Amino acid sequence: MDPIDIATVLFKEGWNEQDFTKLKRLVADEVPLHIGADTRTTNVAELENIVARWHEAFPDLRFEVHSITADDAIAAVRATLHGTHLGPWGDLQATGRSIAVAHAFFLRFEGGLLVEVWELLDKETFNAQLIVYRPI
Repeated sequence: MDPIDIATVLFKEGWNEQDFTKLKRLVADEVPLHIGADTRTTNVAELENIVARWHEAFPDLRFEVHSITADDAIAAVRATLHGTHLGPWGDLQATGRSIAVAHAFFLRFEGGLLVEVWELLDKETFNAQLIVYRPI
């Protein structure tokens, strides 16, 4: 599979459908994941757990992929995360509020495997969409 195909599987099957069957063959054993200034190492099993936690809090979660551009080594993905907050998210109980959060991903590939991910998201918008403001 080329980088665009792998990126498509990651979002359509992995994030949206919670099906990691194909991704188990397409993701390296250790993948640095950079989110803003934070970096951690992940793998398919941990990604499954991350996606499951998101779906517990946002059962209708889906990434709407607007565009994917790639060469042999890097894919750039522009997407919007959509969902309705119906379960606990950290210390925050379900608000029933909908979210739409802009994301950009840069995915690096070697030998047909996803080996590194950079994620940029609009955290301020995400947090603001979950807060329920009450007049004093």
